[in-house]
Amino acid sequence: MFPPDGFHKSSLYQISAANASFVSSLAEHLPLAPAEALVELAAPLLEMKRNLPALLVVVFLGYAVVAAGQNINDPARIEVYVTPYYNSKGPTINVGPFSKGLGANSEPDFVATIAKMKQSWDTLSFPEVYVAAIRLYDLGFRKEAIYWFYSAQYRGRLLATLVDRDKMGSIGDPGFEFVQAANAFQQLVGPNMNGYAFGDIDQLVPIIERVQKEGRTIPDMNKIYPGVTFKNRSEWDTDNKGLNEGLGKLVETLKEQKASIKQQRIERAMEAKFSKLQSKELPK
Repeated sequence: MFPPDGFHKSSLYQISAANASFVSSLAEHLPLAPAEALVELAAPLLEMKRNLPALLVVVFLGYAVVAAGQNINDPARIEVYVTPYYNSKGPTINVGPFSKGLGANSEPDFVATIAKMKQSWDTLSFPEVYVAAIRLYDLGFRKEAIYWFYSAQYRGRLLATLVDRDKMGSIGDPGFEFVQAANAFQQLVGPNMNGYAFGDIDQLVPIIERVQKEGRTIPDMNKIYPGVTFKNRSEWDTDNKGLNEGLGKLVETLKEQKASIKQQRIERAMEAKFSKLQSKELPK
């Protein structure tokens, strides 16, 4: 079932990126993993904004340009697997009722599935949204993919923030496994997505603002993630507010550092790698 070169995590999730040499782990009892601050642009960002929202900015960037040591063979395709949800070889998809349509070879069938998912937007889990983002990207709908990616990242972060850490359990328990999966998706999908997205800050900013606006409304977490024990509901609004403010700070940083981001991308050859990628409009 698992490719022989897979990276074994200390959970049920075996994750891998083709030729990737850097995969860091989420700190088990911290919603914001310090290891995730080791991304390009992290140092200058933290020098500018030394507070919690600034850390959230770095965390949301995930891999702002590309993580140190991360090798992207093909910028046009995201080659990852996060079991049991997604394997790019095939692809093999297991995220529930939309799986078959997301993996369809027929573009009309795939687009129809995306349309159905939009109708169920408020009840989609983060694995569903992540997998849709990957497929949108691979099939050339990259601007739309960025919106789905940041939406998935927000949902995964929300789960990791609201889960009751004292009752999260360990290997095999839903809470623990979802937190590990959220971290795996972000770390493995982020390099390609952000590598493309950060090439056009003017396009990226309104996408993030849209995700931030939608994120102010907390979905029914218990319904979306059955079996997961969350914190008391009285804590949800405050925790989500901090998460949401992180996106606001990210938008500010993108606007302020637009020229610097561009220059760093050029110096690291990211601009050359991703600038030739095109994006198709998703049919209405």
